[in-house]
Amino acid sequence: MSSTGPAARNRTAAPAGNGSDGGHSSIVLGPRDRLVGQLYVEGDLRVAGTVEGGLEVTGSVEIDDGGRVTGPVTARDRLVVGRSGSLMGDVHVARLVVQDGATFSGKVSMGKQVEAPPKAVEQVHEAEPAIKPIEAVKAPEAAKPAAAIKPPPASRPGQTTRPPETKGRRR
Repeated sequence: MSSTGPAARNRTAAPAGNGSDGGHSSIVLGPRDRLVGQLYVEGDLRVAGTVEGGLEVTGSVEIDDGGRVTGPVTARDRLVVGRSGSLMGDVHVARLVVQDGATFSGKVSMGKQVEAPPKAVEQVHEAEPAIKPIEAVKAPEAAKPAAAIKPPPASRPGQTTRPPETKGRRR
């Protein structure tokens, strides 16, 4: 078998498993499969169909040729967007591979900081609002009028004082 032949370009699909034996699971969404919503996988995910929503995977994600993902993707290990694969969404992954001819649009955050497995999707409880109201800001108190300015006392009895002249003003 030649390494340049078609078999070398197309990865052999890993057998799908649910991880019930304690092992690493591998999920495959085929070309006719469509997922709308959130998907959390403890293992690897291969997408040949369409996903509209978020993906959170503890292993790797591979968007095969013809696969389309619209939504955020988080993967602990690696994300591969195949030659005619399409990804529209923000990515948080340790390693990213975008093959020539693939379509990708979104922000990328990558590196070793993806060590912790993603959290499972949980129901949202309305115990506390997500956005807290801002407290009213008090306006500054109005400025108090200045006390009346008194002229300095006359140096001699009966003499009045003039206010000082301002610069540039002539009498």
